[in-house]
Amino acid sequence: MRARSTRRETYLPLIASSRGLQRFLRNPFARHPRRARAFVYLLLAIIVVAVTAQRGNPLHYHPTFPIFRASFRHLLNEENLYAGYGLGDRFKYSPTAALLFAPFAIPPFALGLLLWNLVNVGALVYALDQLLPRRLATFALLLLLPEIHGAMQRSQSNSLVAALIVLAFVALERGQQVRGYLAIAFGTAIKLFPVAALAFALFHPRRFRAALIFLVCACGVVLLPLLVTSPAALIAQYGWWRAIESTDALARGASVMGLLHRSLGVDWPNWPVQLVGVAMLVTPLARVQQWQFPRFRREFLASLLVFIVLFNHQAERASFVIAEVGVVIWFVSSPRELWRLALVLISLTGLKSLGFLPVWAVMQHALWTMDERAGSLAESHPHAREGSETRVSASGRREIAATAGIT
Repeated sequence: MRARSTRRETYLPLIASSRGLQRFLRNPFARHPRRARAFVYLLLAIIVVAVTAQRGNPLHYHPTFPIFRASFRHLLNEENLYAGYGLGDRFKYSPTAALLFAPFAIPPFALGLLLWNLVNVGALVYALDQLLPRRLATFALLLLLPEIHGAMQRSQSNSLVAALIVLAFVALERGQQVRGYLAIAFGTAIKLFPVAALAFALFHPRRFRAALIFLVCACGVVLLPLLVTSPAALIAQYGWWRAIESTDALARGASVMGLLHRSLGVDWPNWPVQLVGVAMLVTPLARVQQWQFPRFRREFLASLLVFIVLFNHQAERASFVIAEVGVVIWFVSSPRELWRLALVLISLTGLKSLGFLPVWAVMQHALWTMDERAGSLAESHPHAREGSETRVSASGRREIAATAGIT
């Protein structure tokens, strides 16, 4: 009896810490939410300042931001945006993206880099605040800190791209079609894969009107460089962009295709694997009766954010901040249990696609098995009745909190 009592006393601290962690996961930052928010903001500020100081030093430049800055000058001079200029890599975004880099190309290098880092972080903070209740958004940002830091180290646009996809989802949930499709159009101008966010249109009425709105938004975004360049030069730029994208289509990067190639030695083209990924992503959409429920739509958003990195042949280490945004949205807006936390931590290990495949499989299983029929149609769908509340920041975020167990 004494030995059994001794063993029990040995495990008591572990049991207590486990219970404490479970209480925190159920209701994060319940005691001091404002202090927690301020602390996370402080950590983000430290990351922004530290990375800017490091990468703003000529001895520690990362080639990405100099390429971004140079693209605006090349656009103005009607030079080939996609030629090699001795910067270690080539510009791979659209001509519109080159124009959008103007605010970061005109100031001195360090100031431009600081503004760029602030825009990326600020956009992601704002997007999560629009989607999630404040405490859950704070928790999500805390979990995202390692990936935000990694993307910022490489001066990448991935945090901004993730934010635009989330903001597009939020806008469409609120019935703000112009804002939603404009966010998708600008995201696609930076990196092509945000066009996948058009799948959100399935969940909402007036799809023909939505298609027209997106077409107008996309045309406006495509033609935006005409503000600073001639039509002939712009046509040439798009031709050069298409050429470099065709070349990069043979890459595998850090995607599932790259994982299969490195681990199994397979030398398949990318498209069969990507086709399987698309089929896995969209098959749960056959459950049309579930479209009306916010939880289903939100979990599809999370799954899409992971998918567009896992099956992106140009994915690199910094791209996984986009996938991690999907993972933390799934985690904080679901019942938070230790096994789910374990999946989040696995995704944060730096294993790239291998670390995200388990959690994506769980997401897809949830989309297949989820049954929200108990909910009221009028309460769950933003367009279920005329005049219903369409703000994710109000009824939708309360529903997220209820699902996640926040009191």
